[in-house]
Amino acid sequence: MSEKVWERNTTGLVANAHQRKEEKRKRVEETITRLLRDHKPVNFNAVAKAAGVSKTYLYSQPHFRDRIEALRQQEREQMVRERATSPVGKTDASKDVVILAKERRIKELEEENRKLKQQLKAALGKAYDRL
Repeated sequence: MSEKVWERNTTGLVANAHQRKEEKRKRVEETITRLLRDHKPVNFNAVAKAAGVSKTYLYSQPHFRDRIEALRQQEREQMVRERATSPVGKTDASKDVVILAKERRIKELEEENRKLKQQLKAALGKAYDRL
């Protein structure tokens, strides 16, 4: 009794796996390009969600991992440069409010200072009279 051994034909499976792999790679590339074009943050979560792939896939692919990490670093550096060159974020109206509040406080302190000087003069006068 001899059993017939079937030769496995896996070419279709291999071809399909390569096609899916290539489609997934293209989706990730297109997603990164779109995020950059739309000026949105490029990070592992955003790319994975928009491309429909897992974060594990992105981390396991050295090309994507290096690219995403480099883009994240560029975004951080850009944010630091923008913060260094831009003002703290106060508008002219808020600056005016701060100035008015400080002017009011200065007037209050000047009035308090004037009253204290008067009290000092009166106290010195009484002390002089006792001598």
